[in-house]
Amino acid sequence: MKEAYGPEEARAEHKACVDYHTALVNSRFTITGLYVAAMGFLASALFKQDVDWSMRAAGSILACWFTICLWILELRSRALFTNIAHRGIEIERRYWGLTEKELQSGFFSRQHKTPLKHDEEKATQAYRRANPDRPYLGWSNKPLSTKISRFISHSLGLDLLYLGGLIFWYAALCISVYKWIKNMT
Repeated sequence: MKEAYGPEEARAEHKACVDYHTALVNSRFTITGLYVAAMGFLASALFKQDVDWSMRAAGSILACWFTICLWILELRSRALFTNIAHRGIEIERRYWGLTEKELQSGFFSRQHKTPLKHDEEKATQAYRRANPDRPYLGWSNKPLSTKISRFISHSLGLDLLYLGGLIFWYAALCISVYKWIKNMT
């Protein structure tokens, strides 16, 4: 009689986790690239001299809406790929027996740096930020300090992009509405 969940099933599920994780990461950056291009196109169309203030206001509302929608998609993708990564870590440790010395050998374990005695119920991102990857600036031979490296992440960069876009388009909306009302009187 075959086991209900054996090594082959664990290997297949781990591969599926890697594939799905990769697809989620690829899609989040594809969406971000399309967002930047779309916002550039919209800005170039709206900020021409001959565009009416009411159209600028309408375009700014549309841009705010897109920004909020895509930021929500980004947050959901982040939650999904984190859940997938935690399942991958579980497979690497429970079924493959990665412990102590080999702990960082797995695809997901290396990325997420989860300690061996990690309690998923009380999970925070603190463990991941305690010993972050330390990137180099292009002109420097020394990596960034651990203190600064804790804040270097794709997620923070994308949050700043969407927040900045939202602030920009909301300011454009406020100015457009103000000028539109001023021109009506």
